Amino acid sequence: MHSLLWYIIFFLALGALGMHFGSRKADRATRRSRWLKYFMYIIITGVVVLGMVFHLFNWVALIIVLAAVAEWIKVSGYRAGALPALAFFVLLSTCTCFYLFSKAFNDSFLLFVYFQVMVFDGFCQITGQLFGKTALVPAISPSKTVEGLMGGWLFCTGVAAASAGWIALPWYKGILFGVLTGATAFTGDICASWYKRKMKVKDYSNWLPGQGGFLDRFDSFLAAGALYYLLLITIFKETWRPFVQGPA
Repeated sequence: MHSLLWYIIFFLALGALGMHFGSRKADRATRRSRWLKYFMYIIITGVVVLGMVFHLFNWVALIIVLAAVAEWIKVSGYRAGALPALAFFVLLSTCTCFYLFSKAFNDSFLLFVYFQVMVFDGFCQITGQLFGKTALVPAISPSKTVEGLMGGWLFCTGVAAASAGWIALPWYKGILFGVLTGATAFTGDICASWYKRKMKVKDYSNWLPGQGGFLDRFDSFLAAGALYYLLLITIFKETWRPFVQGPA
């Protein structure tokens, strides 16, 4: 078993504990909704991680990309105009780079990046539920808080430093990865939420119970993966050579 899997299992358990305490004051319907979202998240995480472990993640990535594009088309409703055209260009570029990211990097690096995104997403929500008081972007996503973002980013950076050794990186370089992953993941999440609000829909689809769709679940990972691929083929082409499974 890949050593990073133990980290993932630990943080999923820690997330469940945080979910329990964060939902104590919520009503029954809200608690049920949160736990449905959490258990569906575990299933999704399992599929992604197993895809990486068994060297099949490029197929998982293809499913994510195709579903994300289909959801965008469904939500946009074939609207004409500058905004849908620009959004489609950004989405298609991001999805293309994400798919190339899934094929370019080795499985250990893919797992390293996904672990950070998983922790960032999960602990933004959990720390927000536990400590969130200051609205972050109420016009785009009323549930997001400054405290939630800081908590998720802190955990993301911490796990990147702690797990950096598994891909032969010193811990201080892991911190840089964590900061970059957190920033990119947040950007992807906010952009997807903003476009959804512009289209006046609550969810991209109901294809993933409790998640709001593939775009809602994978927006952070899509953005992070796309950025790492762009960095690979530009300024870090030689530096990141040990993480590449084939010609970049």
